[in-house]
Amino acid sequence: MKKIIITGVTGQDGSHMCDYLLKYNNYEIFGAARRLSVKNHENILHLKKSANFKLIDMDLNDAHSIRDIIIDIQPDYFINFAAQSFVAGSWKYPIQTWETDANAVLHILESIRRFAPNCRFYNAGSSEEFGDAIYSPQDEKHPLRPQSPYGASKCAARHLVRVYRESYNLFAIQG
Repeated sequence: MKKIIITGVTGQDGSHMCDYLLKYNNYEIFGAARRLSVKNHENILHLKKSANFKLIDMDLNDAHSIRDIIIDIQPDYFINFAAQSFVAGSWKYPIQTWETDANAVLHILESIRRFAPNCRFYNAGSSEEFGDAIYSPQDEKHPLRPQSPYGASKCAARHLVRVYRESYNLFAIQG
């Protein structure tokens, strides 16, 4: 059975992706969430009823946590929906935003490269990467022009994904 790690599982995109994969595939899904003293799991309660879903603790700001989970699970796919995604909040907490949205992607890619090189990686991007758009609609040729720490962190992640794909021949994409 193929194994998938999905971060951001308690958010909208992560929980919907789990719903889709559980309905249409026979995969073992590991939904990664950070440990909280007050759990925010209302939108994934139904997922816990599936034998193919396991909720796991993972802290994206802890490289050892990421590494150990990738070593233990040996995922076939890693889907990263987790982020500090509040643009306004990125001005108040720029370092936390960078660590969660850029550094974590580097730690994930490095752990995949070293311990699960056949794993396929997807990182969720953001329209904030385009920032002050020059033309609309934007396409792949539009320059990245972030206007916030959040947008800059997502641009950095995009470049890291490309660098790891081109340098190490990993299946790594950002959408």
